[in-house]
Amino acid sequence: MASPWVEDDELTDWEAPAAADDDGQTGTPLPYVDPEVAAELAGEGPPVWMGTRWREIEAEHQWEAWNTLRRWVDWFVAEYRLVTSVVPPCWYKHSDLTAELYAAMCMEYKVWEEQAPGLGPMMMWHPHVEMMTARLRCMVDEAGCTKIGRHKDTEAYGNRGAYELDYDETDWTRWAATEREEELIERPTEGVKYVRAKIVDSDGDVVGHSAPVGLRAPDGVQEIEAHVSVTSSTPLEPRLSVTVTSGRGGLGVEWETSTDSRSWESLEDGHPPRL
Repeated sequence: MASPWVEDDELTDWEAPAAADDDGQTGTPLPYVDPEVAAELAGEGPPVWMGTRWREIEAEHQWEAWNTLRRWVDWFVAEYRLVTSVVPPCWYKHSDLTAELYAAMCMEYKVWEEQAPGLGPMMMWHPHVEMMTARLRCMVDEAGCTKIGRHKDTEAYGNRGAYELDYDETDWTRWAATEREEELIERPTEGVKYVRAKIVDSDGDVVGHSAPVGLRAPDGVQEIEAHVSVTSSTPLEPRLSVTVTSGRGGLGVEWETSTDSRSWESLEDGHPPRL
């Protein structure tokens, strides 16, 4: 809209496009923020690696991650008065204990992240502390370190390392490469229809066939039986049910009434009597 105080071809301050800043950006400038304050705000929050799978933490962050986790474990042990049969001094040498404690550290941070009263600590954190310490106790007992008073390396058997599965590679490859597909095949109206699967490669060349299976035409229509029973004999409107037995689908039910069991009238749409 043109201003009444200027010529129509002149743009007012609010109609003219904003001038670009040093970075080439236009628009309303944001309020001034001190660079030190901006840097402090940008530094808030958890470390960049926290919440990443432990095995996927980048090498440049692993030293910080290990030391942060150690400080948290030291606090956790002291805060909840845990004995070495729950968290032994060699916990960092056991991948299962490390994974459990790292997950707990992430969860404990999350429930307090909002820094406001809430249900998370009581409903999520503390119940899981009890369950987690039970799991840790089982892990430590299985490791056997506390029984001998020092770290115990896991024993390996044969040519395999500890906790390495001895796969049958041929069987694994065959099983992993197994594919399964399904198809709906219509039965023939008469006689037998034989069906088999043709196997083709990525170039469309036939590389094999399955054994055929035969689909027989459906049997003739079986006798249809219907049985009506009273399910609720209330004074005004008794409730009836019908059970239909047949060898085919696509059947429907229409209710009819009669006063002499010879002439019948549709109950739903008032059709004339049908003999």
